[in-house]
Amino acid sequence: MLDLVRLSSVGQSDHGRAIIDILQRVKAHFGLPRAAVCQIQSGRYSVEYILDDTAQYAVGDTLDLAGSWCQQVVDLEQTVMVACAAGSEQERYPGFRPENAQAYAGARILVDGQLHGTINVTADERRQAPFDADDRNVLETAAALVGHHVSLQRSQARFDLAVRGSSVGLWDWDMIDGSVYWSPRCYELLGMDPAEHTPHVDDFAALQHPDEHEMMADAIARHLKDREPYRIEHRIRHADGHYIWVHSRGQAVWDRAGKPQRMAGSIEDITERKRDSEALLRSEERYELAVRSTGVGIWDWDVASGEVFWSEQLKRMLAPGIAEPELSIEKFAERIHEDDRERVLDMLRRHLARETEYRVEYRNRLPDGRVIWVHTRGQAVWGENGEPLRMAGSCHDITERKEAEERMALQADELRRTNRELEQYASIASHDLQEPLRKITSFGALLARDYSETLDERGRMLVDRMVDGAQRLRQLIQDLLSYSRSSNDAMQFADVPMSALVADVCNDFELTIAETGATIDCEGDAVLRGDSLLLRQLFHNLLSNSLKYCGDTPPHVRFEAVRPDGGSCWQIQVRDNGIGFSSRYAERVFEMFKRLHPRDAYPGTGIGLALCQRVVERHGGRIRVESEPGAGTCFHIEWPLEPTDESVGIAAGSGERLPPQSMN
Repeated sequence: MLDLVRLSSVGQSDHGRAIIDILQRVKAHFGLPRAAVCQIQSGRYSVEYILDDTAQYAVGDTLDLAGSWCQQVVDLEQTVMVACAAGSEQERYPGFRPENAQAYAGARILVDGQLHGTINVTADERRQAPFDADDRNVLETAAALVGHHVSLQRSQARFDLAVRGSSVGLWDWDMIDGSVYWSPRCYELLGMDPAEHTPHVDDFAALQHPDEHEMMADAIARHLKDREPYRIEHRIRHADGHYIWVHSRGQAVWDRAGKPQRMAGSIEDITERKRDSEALLRSEERYELAVRSTGVGIWDWDVASGEVFWSEQLKRMLAPGIAEPELSIEKFAERIHEDDRERVLDMLRRHLARETEYRVEYRNRLPDGRVIWVHTRGQAVWGENGEPLRMAGSCHDITERKEAEERMALQADELRRTNRELEQYASIASHDLQEPLRKITSFGALLARDYSETLDERGRMLVDRMVDGAQRLRQLIQDLLSYSRSSNDAMQFADVPMSALVADVCNDFELTIAETGATIDCEGDAVLRGDSLLLRQLFHNLLSNSLKYCGDTPPHVRFEAVRPDGGSCWQIQVRDNGIGFSSRYAERVFEMFKRLHPRDAYPGTGIGLALCQRVVERHGGRIRVESEPGAGTCFHIEWPLEPTDESVGIAAGSGERLPPQSMN
């Protein structure tokens, strides 16, 4: 028995070998042909270790537990020793099989307090000498030692599995004899072959990155002298020459005099984590630079804990000159201008209740008393129970924009006042100027009628020119007033069928159409939404333009409107077969007072197409023209289905609108 104890106390690290050695001692002690360790699981037992002179059994054999000697050991919870089964009480045990061994001695193996199996010695023939107390002690001692080795074996397996799973390499430094141990994972991390490299204490310095020698030596010295924890991240050279990042940990053991005797620890490859950290750092730096360049500050509010985060840009924006401003939802509310506070907090409450988005402009009071305008937006995250967990967002200083808007509002007020004055002036001017012009025209006509025989040819020419000039000036005044009102009057939207609009405008030119033999076509069933009077001015002037510049050929004018692929605009075309003009003048024809033909050839003031452009643009549309000399002209108009008043001018009151005039 003492021999067994000595056998298991010599630092055996191969626990399987140790168990075989124990079986050899037990087999020799009992003088029986078989000695085995069997594991019991789920009603069966299997052979784990065996020494069998008869070669009947082998490792891995599995048999039913019922009726076996092992069952008796388990059921009785005690050691069973029978020199001759025939005629014994054990032979009468329930289920006992006749083929069972005649000589048997078995004891339970417990591992960590739980049944593992049995250790037994057996023979097919009876044993001549009965078993005695010494035999029992030897067998039970052997069972205890086997249980101890199985327990250590399991612990070692768990440890090895944990180490392999964590990718950690282990090292051990004996400071007495200078020897160093590396686990297989250490060799693997460093790309070395255990057969070609024996670790040495000098490896600690030789394999370190040159820039970190001093840091590494200082960390070890502080641990050995001052017992500071040894945890350090550093680079170590791989066998192929590149460096990997590792996290080293270590712990020394000191003797009673405080002298270090031994130090053991681990290294873990953290190269990927380092790369990810560096990439994240660079990404954060880029993000911070990008955010800083846009003047946007970032905030993050942990709703549950109340913790608030501000980016550096936000601190500079809302708390200039304060390194660490107090951050809380209460402080956030205090900083809001008192006239805006309730509105902003109500918006926040509604967003947290999932009623609306959080996007708001308000005034914020700075620590130095100044007030700035900010635009804040944010988004909350809710838990499974619907409670808000977190909210993050951005804040942008819009003070300059708000100040510009205030200046624009003042300018708009001034423009409204100026427009009202101009409208009044235009009305007065049109009335006051037209009265003397009517007199000039009337008296000129009387002079030509009553005194034409008295006047010589030159006198009659001067009278005709005076009357013509007065008529053209009167027409120009009417056209300018009409253009002014088309830009400034508030629009009244209605749905206007294009076919009815064209028919109505044709009535204005009934005599001209009859005299020239013109044909007017209208295709499509478009219903245009807009101001009906302005729409009538637009189509009146376009038709007037086509009838005027017809040349010697009877005019043919075609109005057409389509909506390609159900788009958001009507595509309107007004095409004629008139004299046309060079395409290089396509932009010029829409300018005020620009004419392409002499006044004596084609009458007009040069305002008509400018008014057309103004009407289209006020409704949010676009107009352009295509033309070639002798090939006619085509006006292309994009008219929105839902137009809006895009007027640059400010409505100055509706006033009385003039009827459409031919102003080309």
